[in-house]
Amino acid sequence: MNTRFPSRGILNCLVLMGVLAGGTGCIKIDTSLSLNRDGSGSLRTIYGMPTFLIKQMELTRQWTRSLDFAGGKSTNAPLPALDIPMIFDETALSNRFRMMTADGVNLESLRTREQGGWKYVDFNLKFSRFEGLVKQSFLRECGVVFTRVGDDTCKVSISLPPVGVSPDLSTQTSPGASAKLTPFMNGLRVVVRVDLPGEIRNSSSTMSDNRRATWEWDFDKDASAIERLTKDRIIVVFDGRQVRFNNFEKPAGGTSLRKTGQ
Repeated sequence: MNTRFPSRGILNCLVLMGVLAGGTGCIKIDTSLSLNRDGSGSLRTIYGMPTFLIKQMELTRQWTRSLDFAGGKSTNAPLPALDIPMIFDETALSNRFRMMTADGVNLESLRTREQGGWKYVDFNLKFSRFEGLVKQSFLRECGVVFTRVGDDTCKVSISLPPVGVSPDLSTQTSPGASAKLTPFMNGLRVVVRVDLPGEIRNSSSTMSDNRRATWEWDFDKDASAIERLTKDRIIVVFDGRQVRFNNFEKPAGGTSLRKTGQ
């Protein structure tokens, strides 16, 4: 679940930069959401990006601010904001997580490392209420619905934010750059695991056992992974007889919640 993704404009620009630079690789995200019966839980996420692309991302932000200056904006204007999983500076991440404590979301651990030309961030959050977690800005583009179905069943549905490039990106690039787009996306992999407080009865996952459902989108294994990632939903129905938190809905594109019927 990993996490708020950058705007299409910034990400498309990054892809184009990588394509034109002849680079390969994209982003890897591995996240595990664990829910308890009372609505508390944890979220552990590991994400990584090639170091060259991180540097290009920073250049893109600098260029964006330069364009703002040229358009007459203040020279004191901040750099365009990034959110998880586009932040790789440990201090910036710590500051971002500190802002979440008011919603009952606390940072348990945070580590960054470099390996094989990639930089990785590994963090673990504990939250007192599932609603408090999904309100965070890095999950803004995720739509989340928790619903009790009947007396003994619960359902969680999560729509994922768009990842990768927009469908019309090829119309924005030269034929030569478009031809290089596919190898650039090599390495894109997103894995989401959801652990539930009751036995799973049904899910949209590719793999599941008693209480864990797993989804995987791997471009190296399946060239349609980007398209599927945009369309797929994380849906799991499970035994909710011991669950003690209320129905709610958080629409995609926002951080406000609304309660739904019990």
